[in-house]
Amino acid sequence: MNIAYVCTDFGIPVHGAKGASIHVRELSRALAEAGHAVRIYTPRAGGPPPPGFHVAVREVPLDAAGRRVFDAIAADPAAGRPVAAAVRALAYAGALPHRIAAEVAAFAPDVVYERHALFGTAGLALARVLGVPLVIEVNAPLADEHAQHRGLAFPEAARLIERETLRAADHVLPVSDALGDWLAGLGVDRARITMLPNGVDPRRFAVGDAARQAARDAIGVPLDRTVVGFVGTLKPWHDVAALVRAVGDLAGRGAAVHLLVVGDGPERAALEALAGACGLAGAATFTGAVPHDAVPAWTAAMDVAVAPYAAGDDAYFSPLKVFEAMAAGRPVVAAAVGQLPRVVRHGETGLLYDPADATSLAAALRALVDDPGLAGWLGAAGREWVARHRTWRHNADRVADIAAGLAHAPVRAVLGAARGGDARDVPPPAAARIA
Repeated sequence: MNIAYVCTDFGIPVHGAKGASIHVRELSRALAEAGHAVRIYTPRAGGPPPPGFHVAVREVPLDAAGRRVFDAIAADPAAGRPVAAAVRALAYAGALPHRIAAEVAAFAPDVVYERHALFGTAGLALARVLGVPLVIEVNAPLADEHAQHRGLAFPEAARLIERETLRAADHVLPVSDALGDWLAGLGVDRARITMLPNGVDPRRFAVGDAARQAARDAIGVPLDRTVVGFVGTLKPWHDVAALVRAVGDLAGRGAAVHLLVVGDGPERAALEALAGACGLAGAATFTGAVPHDAVPAWTAAMDVAVAPYAAGDDAYFSPLKVFEAMAAGRPVVAAAVGQLPRVVRHGETGLLYDPADATSLAAALRALVDDPGLAGWLGAAGREWVARHRTWRHNADRVADIAAGLAHAPVRAVLGAARGGDARDVPPPAAARIA
């Protein structure tokens, strides 16, 4: 099968270290290893490919005129960056199909697979021009997320385009049940929704003792001290502050613990200051950003991996780093929010804590620090579970099965069906018609 993979989000460098970048690479790599031809189309490759990644990436950057417009709008006090980003996304999504249609047609894709992007209509336009089905992967309710965390220009237009595009797709793949419910609320037919969480390649996290020892040596922590760790971006939705306080509590009660935080972000300085205030000076390491190829070794350096989230979080995410920690055989302690209890089953594949209870996380950590046998057993059980149920190869096979089924069926969507016609007779959203 030939798969045209469209990712028009300027914030996702395909070759980068972000979780979204890893998702794009790992799924496309698994599809290629399963025998499918995959080509990724993106505005931002993000430098050379990481070692071992051989999927074709076609970088189609914003043209010079578009860059000048973006810079001018971003610098205009009456507009600013959110408006500039929206105009850029709209213009790029409208222009991309015209720029690559002939090239993609020569590739003869059986399906267009698109990672949902804000104002992202290019995949729909391409699929309709080529007469092939469109599958959209959804990782977040982007209009709402941007409005809450990043600032969103043209919010009503953003939500209209998001709703219309998702309803027009031939199949939609949310990464969580919460997103599946959100899609159904937008009017996407439940029969065209398949929940497909993030995954992991267990081979990449089968790290030996030598690599584990080297990582511990790098932070100067002997093997008889318990390393409690976190991997991810240091942004507000990761409640790393609760983790710092919990490890500080353990240290204050005499536990031989060390905090390891792998990642970077705007919260880093505040978290480092908090670690010092919690008595962890000399017992905390913040590595900053690391390439994804280094994550397995850093994860292996941990004795316990934590997925901290605050109470009341929307929790529509799929926990990539949790799957990776489990694949590395690390016992996981996770907040009991969203999809996490379906992955980390308390006392079976890890431990859960109540994020509304300030003492709950420290108590869960104490249980593993005091009982290394329990920690080892949970780590092994978690590794076995993800190897059975959460691999990228499993996801790739599911995507291929769905696409193959669509390729032999009429290409329809809610908008077309509502008008009594084939969805290919329905023009793409207005944004997709921008020349």
